[in-house]
Amino acid sequence: MVPGMTTKPGRAKPLSRDDRRHAILAAVIPLLIEKGSAATTAEMAEAAGIAEGTIFRAFPDKAELIYEAVKVTMDPHPIRVALEQIADSSPIETQLSEAASILAIRFHHITALVGILRSVPHTAEHPPAESRRLAADSMTAISTALATIFERHRDVLRIEPARAAAAFRGLVFANSHPLIAPKEKLTVEEIVTILLSGVAFPTSGSG
Repeated sequence: MVPGMTTKPGRAKPLSRDDRRHAILAAVIPLLIEKGSAATTAEMAEAAGIAEGTIFRAFPDKAELIYEAVKVTMDPHPIRVALEQIADSSPIETQLSEAASILAIRFHHITALVGILRSVPHTAEHPPAESRRLAADSMTAISTALATIFERHRDVLRIEPARAAAAFRGLVFANSHPLIAPKEKLTVEEIVTILLSGVAFPTSGSG
């Protein structure tokens, strides 16, 4: 290099198509969850910091983008990792509170995105059966991770860990249903208490 001269910084390496799609989805998913099907591609582009035309170079249409957003959100790996990272040394109440919070957020996101997906037509490339398969794979991963948490506390359970996990999952998901008014929703602490202790004080036997 000639003394006194500076080199120009090199241009950033262009993203591959897959990396571009992932970057767009990461930016757009929160917008879709917030605004639903009312979110425009112009707003999506603004959220991603790109030109609107770039979206259509990465995705053929809005329906494809929404479908891929659902796939990303249903990916079982992140939820499994999050549940597995709950400290096994914590009391069962603490572990279940953390798990309930993780599941409630995930259920909210999936419910919002699936609601949007239902508003767009299914294509031959993405039939309803594929969506059901994604949901089933996600639920299997959640059930397995939850059963592992309950297995740690088998000695204090009245039922098998897998059955306890199913009851817990059902309670959390039912409580997260969008038709339940916010003021009627249970807190995480109430969910855990109901699961572990029920809703009534123990009664003394009659005999």
